[in-house]
Amino acid sequence: MKNVVQLFFVLFYIFSFSQEDTNWYGFYNSDSTKIGYKDSRGNIKIEPKFEFTMTNFKIFKDVVIVWEYAPNYSGEKYYLNKLGNKFGKDSIYVSDFSFAEESEGKIKFRDYKTDKVGFFDKNGKVVIPANYNDAGDFHNGLAMVIKNGVRKCWREDNGEQPEYPNCEHWSWEGKTMMINSKNQELFEIPKQKNYSYSVDYTNFKLNENVDSDVYTSYNGNDGNTYSFYSSKKDYKKWFETKFLPDFKTNGKILEKYFNNSIELHIKESSVIIDKKDFLTKGFDKKINKLLEDYIKNKYSIDYFNENIFNEDSREISIDLRLTSIIKNKDIRSATNFNQISVIFKKIGDSFYIISTP
Repeated sequence: MKNVVQLFFVLFYIFSFSQEDTNWYGFYNSDSTKIGYKDSRGNIKIEPKFEFTMTNFKIFKDVVIVWEYAPNYSGEKYYLNKLGNKFGKDSIYVSDFSFAEESEGKIKFRDYKTDKVGFFDKNGKVVIPANYNDAGDFHNGLAMVIKNGVRKCWREDNGEQPEYPNCEHWSWEGKTMMINSKNQELFEIPKQKNYSYSVDYTNFKLNENVDSDVYTSYNGNDGNTYSFYSSKKDYKKWFETKFLPDFKTNGKILEKYFNNSIELHIKESSVIIDKKDFLTKGFDKKINKLLEDYIKNKYSIDYFNENIFNEDSREISIDLRLTSIIKNKDIRSATNFNQISVIFKKIGDSFYIISTP
């Protein structure tokens, strides 16, 4: 019996040790001008000496980009691992005023001689060569990359499209591919109608039979079939086959489609209302009228995923945008342009209204 008890405590210790939080966490100095890192037990691992500007300092997994403090932001920038090794000083990846972050043991870098992007591991070894114009982070062993691309300026309000770099807003145009951690190019992602290449590769199925109305599947060059869940396609199917038919039959949105609490937007403020109060006080009249007008072709509908790549929360929310249809596109009608947002949240197999005008 004694041996059994000892064995239990040994196994418990091993399990507990293996589950120990090995991340380090950022903290400020006394006047909040510099940051350092502590382990999960509060032990200081690095005294505050880094700029927090452009640095996502919240979590230090195995490698982060840091910016050493110096007057006028002139300090050195580099990749740093937990052994204190510095590397990649001439290849810091910056996008939208933010440094790259580690994902699945890899972190992006940019070779400024070739203007191409690749990935380091935590020790500074190049594990994905800099062959790409740009890249997303790795999720579940996959990353989205842009290849053979060029920078294109966005069209201005007057319809003109300036040449890069003579513009404020621009994006890459090229072949968008999905790669794996072995740097195999698996398949190309076609451009969508809204000029987006977005694929939620935090949520996919491998070699499974899926509902094509909800999943988009690609045949990979590795012989596998990758099927990606689309919350927008899922919502669209539910909206058109369940929600809208019920509305047409009953002439109103059924009570079962409202969440237990609803955020009601009134002018420039909002308030949370219990479902019972929301319905008894008639706050549902406006959204019912909106759907009536949609059926009469007075509004068009677009769907926006509110939670793309939010791995901290697997909740799915869809922003349903109703846009007024302008028939006579003159100056007077353009001023009547109107777009209204209604947000649905998925719980179980159904969606529920959580926010209305």
